[in-house]
Amino acid sequence: MTASFVKRLFRRSASNGRVCLEARPDGIAWSVRPEDSSADTASGFLECTSDAREESLAALVAERGWSGMKATLVLPLDQYSVFQLERPRELADDELADALRWKLKDLLDYSPAEAICDVFPFPSDASRGQGNLVNVVATRKTWVAGLVALVNEVGLELEKIDVAELALRNFASSLDPRKRAVALVHLRDRYGQMVICKGATLYLSRRLDVVADDLRDASKQDNAVQSLALEMQRSLDYFESQLGQVPPAAIHLVARDAMLPLASMLSAHMAPSLETIDWSDHGLSAPLDSRCLAAWSAILPVSEGDVS
Repeated sequence: MTASFVKRLFRRSASNGRVCLEARPDGIAWSVRPEDSSADTASGFLECTSDAREESLAALVAERGWSGMKATLVLPLDQYSVFQLERPRELADDELADALRWKLKDLLDYSPAEAICDVFPFPSDASRGQGNLVNVVATRKTWVAGLVALVNEVGLELEKIDVAELALRNFASSLDPRKRAVALVHLRDRYGQMVICKGATLYLSRRLDVVADDLRDASKQDNAVQSLALEMQRSLDYFESQLGQVPPAAIHLVARDAMLPLASMLSAHMAPSLETIDWSDHGLSAPLDSRCLAAWSAILPVSEGDVS
């Protein structure tokens, strides 16, 4: 994997005609915005095994006429790590990723030589005397290489690689145009993810250890809900006490079980209110499949002044 390939993993493009993909163990989440920016964004989930991923995606590309379209890959939370490191003052922006990669040798469970790294800003008003920090993203070259090969083989043109929290940041930033603190929780089958942003600046991202089956199981539900509420409250407390920020008054929740009154169940254990998403406010005629949230969020526009 050459340095030129990873020149900027998270570079934004002005192009509106592209498809965003997130490869998951149970399939591929996708979202597409046509070249005509006035046309509706479409999303869906392609169920397939890892072995059938290329064949299934190639058929979808052919069916929908995506051949040659620019593509964004979204890495799910369990396929990368993010660390906060002090930024060396003497380094230019384009030198940071390679230089800081070798500072991860005691933090990764694989050699930094096997890693692809990039950086995105850490908010200056949240460093609390720790110096000028940056977020360093690390993922395995072999994992990324397999996804890049998948995109190329099905006839798409790789434009950039994104990570889940920066994708979710796009959506979270649209939930409060006044740029106050916004918390968004996305629950998946095996874990959840919580992000807190102000405007388009990401302040915090946390993995939530929750299993969807436990939330559905009557015998495990109470403990699972209380544990999830505790993790979310601790994240809010960290945002306030360690990052020095005013916590959001509400948490926006996206989960697959639309019929499960999860918001009200969690509200009984937390100070902030829990709010589900009214998807019509975001131009959708039907609720978004929660499995597509990261891919759909990655395609949302973010003003140039707010991106890394």
